[in-house]
Amino acid sequence: MLPITMLGTDLAILLVNTTRVWLGLLPKILTIWMIGWLGYQVTLKLAILASGLSAWLSLVIFSCGFVFKLSAIVLILRLAGAELRVRELIPEDEYEDDGREGSVARLLAITLLPFLGIYTAFGQVQDAAGQLQIESKFQSGGVLSTEDITSRLNVDSGSPRHYLTVTAVVVGAYLLRRLLDKVHEHTGWRPLGIVVALVEGFFVLSALIVGGGAVSRLLSWLDNRAFVGWLAAVGRAIASAWSALLSVLPQTLVTVLSAIKDNFWPVLTQVVSQPIIWLAVAALVYGSNVISVAELWRKGKPLASRVRVARRVMERRAGRAEVRAARREQSTRAAFVREEFKEAFLGDIDDKYLPTVHSLRLILRAGAVFLGAYVLVYNAWQIAANYWQTALDRVIGGHDIVFWSTFGPAVDLITDLPLEPWRICLLAVALQRALEIFRSRAEATGSLYPEGDAPLTAGSEASRRFADRLPVGAAAAEVRA
Repeated sequence: MLPITMLGTDLAILLVNTTRVWLGLLPKILTIWMIGWLGYQVTLKLAILASGLSAWLSLVIFSCGFVFKLSAIVLILRLAGAELRVRELIPEDEYEDDGREGSVARLLAITLLPFLGIYTAFGQVQDAAGQLQIESKFQSGGVLSTEDITSRLNVDSGSPRHYLTVTAVVVGAYLLRRLLDKVHEHTGWRPLGIVVALVEGFFVLSALIVGGGAVSRLLSWLDNRAFVGWLAAVGRAIASAWSALLSVLPQTLVTVLSAIKDNFWPVLTQVVSQPIIWLAVAALVYGSNVISVAELWRKGKPLASRVRVARRVMERRAGRAEVRAARREQSTRAAFVREEFKEAFLGDIDDKYLPTVHSLRLILRAGAVFLGAYVLVYNAWQIAANYWQTALDRVIGGHDIVFWSTFGPAVDLITDLPLEPWRICLLAVALQRALEIFRSRAEATGSLYPEGDAPLTAGSEASRRFADRLPVGAAAAEVRA
């Protein structure tokens, strides 16, 4: 089948199935989204009120708001995945339960950090922190007031005591979260997973709001040091040499380089990378088991080989535990403390960062046609959301800060409620489509099962049902080179 035909097929599948899932789950999705919105708004108002008592207490309350907002996204993804039967694509004998299926608290504890990371990378955490600062400033006496949560957190900002306090809070929050995470893994007590998620949110926000301010002041102090002036002189020399090089290059090449810098790079970072990264992070909701089985399908290896990322991660965890136990008996106390310190600070790499990297790598290998269709649909949604917000702004018109402080949350709800849940459903549908593509490749090469004899499993039944729902002509597009 021609690439343009396969592109049209993928576009139809993404649009039709996303809308079908969105409409089918609309009452549940809207309920979850409104609960998340309400929790975020209540915690935001409480954080503003608490800022007069204690800036740190205000930050703790505000971090709970992000847990509400991100929990709504995670739960909608889980709901859409259940509707699409993503879990049933995995054969029963290959399924491994890592606690996400039966425990929402465990799911939030595992996935909150990557979601907070993507919110931070695309400026949404910074925007929310800015909103908190504006609201607290208005609460303290209006826009001309110099008192807000940032100024209260940065009292004596130039003193060594302030830097020690900031470092102790940020590092202490991280270590507390790691400790609670370990206790949660060993005990399986579900409410503790919510506590882990709350501490996670506080750690990220404190690192951004307070730690970011401390780093900026440290950089400002470094600007007055002599060695920074030397580095600046080297930078100016490099810039001068680059300008001289551009002056002797052909004008066509200079134009191409300028176009790459001014046009191609912003498109790559915003239009292309943002949808793909969102899809990679959303895949974590369904577990590393789904990601690793899809990786075997992509490589053309039989599932019976059992070379799975999830299993390797479990083996690494068990290996680390055995090594620590052995060193506890054989090594010195100093060496054991050093290993425990390394585990406390770097243990998240295997638990949360590596699955994100594996998921992103898998999504990028789903094929240019599928990724192109997904990026087109995602950006069409973005354009529709921008037009919807512009239309609301024109209908409401301009008002003073008192109006927006009162009715701004309701306007935000009206802006996000129709379209944001549709985007979340798109992430679930796109992930299922990617899994179907990898599975169809494995079936085409005969590597889905060792002997090529596929037993009747929940996965094969889900694949058949999904194929029955595809538009006419989609079956031919399933097998990709």
